[in-house]
This record gives sequence, structure tokens and C-alpha cells, in this order.
Amino acid sequence: MLLQISSGGMTELSRSVGVALAIPSLPSRWAIGDLGPAAYAFAERLAQAGVRYWFLLPWGPTASALDHSPYNALSAFAGNPLWISPEQLVSDGLCRRYEIERLHPYVPWVNYEALGKERLALLWHCFQNRARWRFLEPEVERFYREEQEWLEEWTLFALLRELADEKPWYQWEAPYRDREQEAIAEVRRRYAQRLRFHGWVQFLFFWQLRQLSEWCRLHGVELVGDFPLFVAHDSADVWSHPEYFLLGAAGNSLAVAGAPPDAFNPEGQWWGQPLYRWEVHQADGFRWWIRRVEHALRYVRWLRFDHFRGYAACWTIPVGAKTAAEGFWSASPGRELLGALQRRWMPLPVIPEDLGTITPDVELLRRDFGLSSMRVLLFAFPSPAFNPHAPHNIGRECVVWTSVHDTPPVRGWFRQSSEQTREAFWRYCGRRVRESAVPREFLRLALQSSAWLAVVSVQDLCGLGEEAQMNRPGTSSGNWRWRLPPGMPRKSQWQMLAEMSALFGRQR
Repeated sequence: MLLQISSGGMTELSRSVGVALAIPSLPSRWAIGDLGPAAYAFAERLAQAGVRYWFLLPWGPTASALDHSPYNALSAFAGNPLWISPEQLVSDGLCRRYEIERLHPYVPWVNYEALGKERLALLWHCFQNRARWRFLEPEVERFYREEQEWLEEWTLFALLRELADEKPWYQWEAPYRDREQEAIAEVRRRYAQRLRFHGWVQFLFFWQLRQLSEWCRLHGVELVGDFPLFVAHDSADVWSHPEYFLLGAAGNSLAVAGAPPDAFNPEGQWWGQPLYRWEVHQADGFRWWIRRVEHALRYVRWLRFDHFRGYAACWTIPVGAKTAAEGFWSASPGRELLGALQRRWMPLPVIPEDLGTITPDVELLRRDFGLSSMRVLLFAFPSPAFNPHAPHNIGRECVVWTSVHDTPPVRGWFRQSSEQTREAFWRYCGRRVRESAVPREFLRLALQSSAWLAVVSVQDLCGLGEEAQMNRPGTSSGNWRWRLPPGMPRKSQWQMLAEMSALFGRQR
């Protein structure tokens, strides 16, 4: 067993299985997956198969201008209103069945543009009928009190963005852009009910998320959240705390985040989020970071720290650069930040995503805090012999994935691979494997590895191809929209996962 040191002794990390599926990708009855019946049905299947962890994507509100990327959310704290389940609203008595029948039905690709106004209109209708939710008022008031610090920031930002026709905050009129006290006080007075509404929507989101999380836990399944390193420039966090970010006087970024050139991106990647003024975060003891982690851990067991290498150094791109290749590495106080978190949570409930350009300082940071290392089976081929992603090189401290949201599912990967890569995979398996059986072989390789946790993308469990890829790096539109077809995974696929988990000592 893999052991982590905690303040109370040793914590055992038993061999386990996780499945990755984003909430919006659930095959709910409506045009986007949500926290309702489809989520409970999926969790029940996970429990029956002995799966211990359900990996989610970040839950922040998203924007059309940012391709609805969950890694470019409008808030590091708020939840996405589109995840609120209409059927749960009916079950809780907040609206009537006939009132949700006009919503857009299931489609295989999320049409975010058609959903935003429709869902906010439904929620506004529910909010105005206060008699229906009067029984929840004590819970609502408690939520407002406990979450006041970030909730007030979010409701103001959401309202002002609404009034500005969804323009980013740095394009607002100066009094609102710069948070002038008189202008903000007037907004609070004039739009008090609408501000209250945006807070009430957040209550509903986290009310439903908490119910799902508690139900899962009672059935032996725990949620794993996703914790982006950066936040979008157009976010409540950057607007309300500009002192934390590398911004100019008018709110413009002085430098942005990205990734250096590599074999897949010769010009690097330009992500566009503002960099941090780390000295300010350090001066106040990383208070904003601790608030973020504390908030998320109310609903999940673990946090996947995205872009972990950025906690050692970030790829910094000057705003005048023509491409991301003109960037440079700038040091991050990851050791101090993780130390501050560790003083609050021991052991750290963190699963790092340590992919990309991993230098010795990144590896040392991970090891010094006793954190796992991420492996992706797709990356093992065509040269597995000394490749750290190959099953025979994966250690107990690792978390192994069959594929990730930035790659094709394994069947699509195999279909697109060169003959050399296919031959290497066949040699590794000891036999030729037909395309339809490739996902099963990847599942076997992941589950029989020494990694303490094996994570299976739901697309790989279902044997889907490149059409089910969630995100295509380097593209700026059409991502994050894929949905799981109804009836999948099939019963035989769940049974296969359960049998393999038991065979390789991972059954919960």
C-alpha cells in the first residue's frame, strides 16, 4: 500500500479506480448534463462497479467568448448555473413539471448559446415565486453568511456583466471597471433584487452539488474536483482583486500565461490568463488560495491541481509578444504556497497534473510534499522501453490515466496513429489487437499497473473514438461540448470494469 504522512499518523492510499466524466457531458434529459437524475444514475453505476472516485472538470461559470472552457471560468468560486437540474427543482417543489417541459431536450453536443437565457429565465421565474422556496430560507440565509466574501464579489460581477451585454469587465465604463464606491453603491441600491437572485442561484448550485456529493459518499463514491492554476482575465476574481494580478492601470494584462514550444506546438501555447503578483499573495499568507481550496473541499475528497509545473515556474508571455515562443520561465513560490496549504490540510488532498515540461525543480517540489505523479498511457508509445508513461515504469505513487480530455480517446488515438505506433502497441500487448478491442487493452494495462489510482475516461470505457474528444488544444472554438450517448456505458462495459478491478485488486 502507498502511505502518506499526516498529522495523525500514516494514511493509507489503497489501490483504487476512478472514472472521468464532466457533469455537462452526462446524458440527462435536457440539452446539457446537470446535477440531477442522470448524475445519480451514473454514480449508482460507479458504486455497483466498485469505482471509488468520480473525476469532474472545474465547475465555474463559463462564457461564449472563452469557448465555454471550464479552465477559463468567470469565477474561481461560483458554480455554473447551467448545471442546476430542472428535475431537482421540480422534486424540491421550486417549480412545476409543466414549467420545465419547454426546455431544449437532449442533444449530443451542448449548444451553450441556446441555453444561457433559457435557464436564467427559468431560475428567475422560480426565484420570484418565493412561496415555493420559503422552506429553504434558513438554508439560503446560512449560505449567504458562510459564503459572503466571494458571493458578494460574484453577484456584483454577474450583474454588471449582464448589464454590459456580457462584455468583459475591463471594457466596462470606468466607474464600474474601477469599482468606484458611489457607482457600486448605486448598483446595489437599484438592483438589489437581481443581486439577491444571482446569490440565490449560487445557493441552488451548491445545494444540489452537496446533495450529490453526500449521496455519492454514502454509496462509497467520492468526487474529485479540478483546481485550475490560473483564472480568466474576465473573471470576478481579477475584477475584485486586481492587486493579486499583473495588471496595468486600466485593467489590462502586463503578461499572460501559456506554454513553451514543443513537438505539438512549435510556437507554444498562448492561454491568455493574467499572471500573479506572487509577492502580494505571499504577504497575506496566501489567503485567497486557502479560501479557494477550503471552498472546494466542502464538496469533493480530492483536488486535481491542473498545470502543477506552474507551481515551480510559469511560462510568462509579454503582452507585446507575437507568439508564445517569445515567453520565458518566471519562478513561482509553490513551496511556500503548498506549505501554507499543508499547515491547514495534512496530508494535502491534492492530485497533481504534472505533465508538460517537467524540470528537476518541479519533480523535487512534488516529492517533498509527498504528492502523486500523473501518467497517461497514450504517451507511452511508440517507444515504451524507458518511457515513464509505460505500465512497467509506473510506480505506486502514480495516478495513471488511459487518456485525458486534451487527447483523443484511445480508440481514436489508435485510429489516427502511425503504423510504427500501432506495431509498438501490439508488441507491448504480445499480440495484434483489433481496433475495437484497443480500449479494453488500455483498461487492462492501467488497472494492472502498480499505480495506486487508475483513472478511466468514460469515452475509453465506452470504446468511443476521436469524435468524443472533449478538447482539442490549439483550437479556440467547438470544444467542451461532447455528451455521453444515452444508455452508455452499457451493462457489459460496467461489468468488464468491475471484473478487471476485482482481478487486479482495485475493487472498492
